[in-house]
Amino acid sequence: MWLAVVGLTGLRLSLVGKGALAFVDEQRYVTAMLGLRALGEGHGREFLQAINSMGARPGDGLWRVIPGLGQAVLLLAFRLNPNAPPSLQVPQVFNVLILSLSAVLLYKIYRQFFSLGFALVGVALYSSLVNTNVYLRHLLPYDHALFFFLLALWLLLTAPEATATRRQWVVGGLSGFSYAVYPGYFMGPAVLLALGVLLAVAPKLGAGHRLKQVRIGPVVAQLAGSVTVLVSLELLARFSDTSYLASSRYIATTVTQGSFTEGFSFVSTYFWQVEGWAGGSLLVLGGAGLGLSIREFLRGPAPSSSGPTKPVVLTGLLVLGFVAWLGYAGLVQGAHQFVFYGRILHFFAPFIVLGAVAALQNIARRWPPGKPWLLAGGGAVALWHFGTFVTAYRAVAYPCDVVYARGIHDARQIISNQTTGCDNQLVTYRVFGPRIRGQRTTAEPRYRLVNFAYLYPLSCYRAAGTKGSEVVASVPYFMKYAPYQFEGHDAVQRMRLRDNPYEFQILRAK
Repeated sequence: MWLAVVGLTGLRLSLVGKGALAFVDEQRYVTAMLGLRALGEGHGREFLQAINSMGARPGDGLWRVIPGLGQAVLLLAFRLNPNAPPSLQVPQVFNVLILSLSAVLLYKIYRQFFSLGFALVGVALYSSLVNTNVYLRHLLPYDHALFFFLLALWLLLTAPEATATRRQWVVGGLSGFSYAVYPGYFMGPAVLLALGVLLAVAPKLGAGHRLKQVRIGPVVAQLAGSVTVLVSLELLARFSDTSYLASSRYIATTVTQGSFTEGFSFVSTYFWQVEGWAGGSLLVLGGAGLGLSIREFLRGPAPSSSGPTKPVVLTGLLVLGFVAWLGYAGLVQGAHQFVFYGRILHFFAPFIVLGAVAALQNIARRWPPGKPWLLAGGGAVALWHFGTFVTAYRAVAYPCDVVYARGIHDARQIISNQTTGCDNQLVTYRVFGPRIRGQRTTAEPRYRLVNFAYLYPLSCYRAAGTKGSEVVASVPYFMKYAPYQFEGHDAVQRMRLRDNPYEFQILRAK
C-alpha cells in the first residue's frame, strides 16, 4: 500500500510546475497570501479581512498559511516572486500531499467493509479518475475540503464505544472546517451527522425493529463540534468588521454559472465524456453496488446488540451518498438553486467507487473463482486509465505559463489583449498578480496577446487578426481539455469549445 502511494505521489509530482492561477477562483489564493504578508508585518486585522474576503472560505485562507510559509521562505531567501510559476509549485506540491493522504484515508475507510484486495482496487480506481487528479495543479480548495471530510468519516467509522462522544466532537469540528474550506460540499456535514445517528440507533434496534434506549450524546457532540468551529470563524470575521455567516448566505446565491437542465444527467454525462468507458462502467457498478447492498441489508440479520454490522453501515453510507446526490440534483433541476460542476462530483466520487467495489465483492462472493480476475482486471483498468490521464494532462498548456516562458513578466510589456469569444466583460488575467515591492521590470510594450482571458461566457467564435504581427507562440486554449469544460459551461458552450479553434497566442509587433 505505502509503496503504491509513494509511486503515485511521484507521478503526480511530475505533473506540477504549470497551470497555477488558470481559473478565476484561484485568485483567492493570492488574497490569502496578501493576508499572510500583512500578518507577517504585524497587521492581524488585515489578515482576518483577507481570509474573510475569499468567498465564504475562511478555512481555506487559514489552511493555506502552510504552503504560504513555504513561499515566504523562497521569497526571503531567493527573492522568488510568489506569483510566478516557480514559486507556485509549493502550493501545488501541497495539493499532491493532500491527495496522497486522502488516498490513505480512503483505503482505511474501504477496509472497514472490504477485504484487503478489494480495498486496494477501490483506492486504485479512485486514484485513477480524471476527476480525482485534475485539480492538483490548481490553487483551489476542493481536494482539501474533501480531505477533512474523509478524515472525519474515518474517525466516525472507527470510533470506539467508550470514546464515541469525544471522537464525535472531533468529527464535528473537522466537518465544520471542511465546510469552511469549501462551502460547496455542504452535503458533507449532513452525511456525517446522519451517519452518526445511524451508528447510535442501529445497535439499539431489537426484535420487531423496536427502538430501545439510545445514547444521543455522541450525535449532540458532533453537532456541537461543527457549531463551535463555525461560531469561532464568525467571531474572527467580526474582528474584521464582516460576517462569515452573511457571506455564506450570499455565496449560495451565486452558484448559477452552468445549466439547470443537467441536474440529474450531469453525473452520467461527465463520467462518459470525461472518464470514458471506464468511468461509465464504474458508474453502472456503483449503482449496482447500491442496489445489492440495500437488498443484502433487507435480507440480512438484525443488527447485533454490540454494534451495527458492516452491511448496515455500508448500506447506510451508500444510501446517504445517493440521497445527498439526489437532493443536490433536485435543487439544480427543480428549484434552480444550484448547478452541477465537475468540482461538485469530486465529493461524490468516493461514494461511487465505494458502490462499485461493493458490487465487485458481491460478484466474487457468488463466483469465488472469478475473484483473482476481478482484482487483476480492476488494477489493470486503474493503471491504464491513470496512464491516459497523465498523457493528456501533460499536453495541456496554460496562458500564464506560456507568457512566463517567453520572458513576459510585466503587464507593461503588453500592447493589447483581444479575445476570440464575442462576449464583453471577460475576465482578463493579471500577469502573475502583484509584483514584489521594488522589483524592476521593463516598460517596453512589444507583445499583443490573444485569449489571455478566462473565456466565459462563450456565445460565438471569431478569428483573431494577426496581420502585421509575428506569432511568437500559439497553443490550444486550456479549456479545450474536456474536464475543464464541466466547470460552469453548459452543453452548448462545451460543444462550442470543442468545435472551434480557440487558441492562446502571443503576437509580437514587426
